[in-house]
Amino acid sequence: MFEQASSDVTGGDSATEVIAVFDSGFGGLNILEALRDLLPFEHFIYLGDSKRSPYGDRDPSDVTQFSLEILRYLQANYRLKLVVVACNTASAIALERLKAESEVPIVGVIDAAVRAISRATQNSRVGVVGTVATIGSGVYQRRLAGQAVTAVACPGVVEYVEAGALDDPRLMELLQSLMGPIKEAEVDTLLLACTHYPYLGAQFREVLGEGVVLISSGEETAFEVRELLVDTEPTENNPEIRGKVEFLCTGSVVDFLEVGRRLFHGDLESVHHIEVGAQETTMVEQGASSWSQVGPREEKERVSGQAS
Repeated sequence: MFEQASSDVTGGDSATEVIAVFDSGFGGLNILEALRDLLPFEHFIYLGDSKRSPYGDRDPSDVTQFSLEILRYLQANYRLKLVVVACNTASAIALERLKAESEVPIVGVIDAAVRAISRATQNSRVGVVGTVATIGSGVYQRRLAGQAVTAVACPGVVEYVEAGALDDPRLMELLQSLMGPIKEAEVDTLLLACTHYPYLGAQFREVLGEGVVLISSGEETAFEVRELLVDTEPTENNPEIRGKVEFLCTGSVVDFLEVGRRLFHGDLESVHHIEVGAQETTMVEQGASSWSQVGPREEKERVSGQAS
């Protein structure tokens, strides 16, 4: 889609600000879609930490470290307007640390999810499904204290989404085995407290039936971002302008393109490979100053739209 990685989003204008969205892999793509629908004139960076995905089975200290490394990378290489943590695990564990270190507003997905499920339930019996780390943090149980909450960790589910194996019969067997407590609690609303899970909406409906309302945080998060931008720095919405998106990943660009194109309902023509962490920090510190606030300083691998 673009000629040079450094000008994908900025168009050569170092003053252009971007909204960064990051996730452990592909789950945040549905958050990006909602943001693009609501804020089509904004420029976005999407960073999927696919090399270290999933976060849900990681030690909380690792999740915090990975999230901080990503924030530092984004702050060092882009002129940011706002950062969306499009990962429930990172939002549950690392959000406050990110806010303390960030130079720009940070938006997680938990507040939006809590608002959405609180409005949707009719009988105050709600289910929450998420990664081991998210459920183990207790954040949703605390935030939904006024409801009867049944929270279930779902280890192994994210891996099917990351692999693009949504039709694998073993996935249905896994969900059937995990959803027992949700069925027994007779919840009327289920919060998909992992941004990967909305891609499994049909599977959850097959297991639980049409009587259970499925809630995800995508649209609500997008509304929160728009309100925050209007409050802090009003942006003119020009219907003739369509913002650009640059996709970054830490893992295989070929895999990201293959799976990402199945999940993302938009243009995903190229992905740039980056390194974050100790290696990336060294590269940024030693990078040429001419890259400052324009784009990633190191040479990034570009895979054309013909890659499969």
